[in-house]
Amino acid sequence: MTRTLRLAPRYLRDADRLAVVPDSARGRAVGRAIAGLLGEESLPGPGDVRALIPPTREALVRRVPERNLWIWYVPRSGEVRRVLVARFQ
Repeated sequence: MTRTLRLAPRYLRDADRLAVVPDSARGRAVGRAIAGLLGEESLPGPGDVRALIPPTREALVRRVPERNLWIWYVPRSGEVRRVLVARFQ
């Protein structure tokens, strides 16, 4: 299945703050994780976990392999919305 990507408005700000830039190892790792979301047959994937966005919203979270970075996303029919990247301290 191929999904449409809808980035959260703060994605670029978060990516910049976390040094997720094109053509860097970190940027490529995040890109592969997002591409995986868009191409998977069904979501959530086996390693994805549910998380709350206060006060009442829910999202899914996927770890970027070999990085302390996490992709937060909300799947909707044919789309992956509100994608953002975060680092847990």
